[in-house]
Amino acid sequence: MKRKLSLLILLCLLSLLILPSCDAREAGSIKTLTNPYIAQYECTEAHLGDENILDKFDYIIINLKDKKKLELIYKPLNGDKRVIESEYTFDNTTHELTAEIGILGYSVKQSTKIEHGKFTVCKQFGGKELIMKFKAK
Repeated sequence: MKRKLSLLILLCLLSLLILPSCDAREAGSIKTLTNPYIAQYECTEAHLGDENILDKFDYIIINLKDKKKLELIYKPLNGDKRVIESEYTFDNTTHELTAEIGILGYSVKQSTKIEHGKFTVCKQFGGKELIMKFKAK
């Protein structure tokens, strides 16, 4: 009996020594482990043809709120913050995000692959290619 009790105490002490070495911030929350793509993504580059359009905004953010809803949040320089809500789907096997967003009376549907917390949106507008790169905050 004493042997079992001392073995149990030894296991408890070892676990107390080992557990603090695990960084909870690195391990993440349940949400991060089960749906790691749900995050806020900041636009790091935005070009329409040769023009850098990111210079015309304070920020452009895509916020994946939950498993279905997203927000496109942007603020033009010297303008007001705008929020456009939409729905999206995410394929866990291919890591493909598909969303349809209505902007200025146009509905734009786009699919992109999220890899290492980053994704790129490419779309043709008026004969010019819009390229926007996003990175998780």
